[in-house]
Amino acid sequence: MTVIERIYDNAWYVAHAAPGMREALAADVTRTWMACEAAREDAGRARTVVGLTAARSALALSFGNVTQAEYDRARSRAAEAARCTDIIDGHAFSMRRELGNGGAMTVDIASCTLLRRAVLTIGARGHAWTAVLTDPQAHVRRFTVELGTDPWDAVHRACAWITTGRI
Repeated sequence: MTVIERIYDNAWYVAHAAPGMREALAADVTRTWMACEAAREDAGRARTVVGLTAARSALALSFGNVTQAEYDRARSRAAEAARCTDIIDGHAFSMRRELGNGGAMTVDIASCTLLRRAVLTIGARGHAWTAVLTDPQAHVRRFTVELGTDPWDAVHRACAWITTGRI
């Protein structure tokens, strides 16, 4: 993937993070599903008509396939947009948080467009955040770094590393 493709993809994720855009994607899924169902009904009627011509049947089946493909694309776009949970410094991320006992927490951060990812952990409140940073394209693929006790700063530093490769 080129840098330009990554920039375009990130812009798409950021644009579709807004609730209104997510609703528009969901409406598109519904619209294309309804069109697909209508096309299937038309194809079924075309097969049962007396004096059926091969051309009419082929046309109905072809339109059914096109609407099915549109529906699949709409579902795919909606699923992709749902992957993006957070926008930090203009970049789209997928974050999953898991709480543990005594204030322990794990935050899994992945870019929606880049291959780098970070897993932040803290053992208890007031302890330092530790990040395991993974870059499958680098010479050193995985390393661990301490990010301090401020959770906001730790997340932002991990996100900055994901987008720039520098910590």
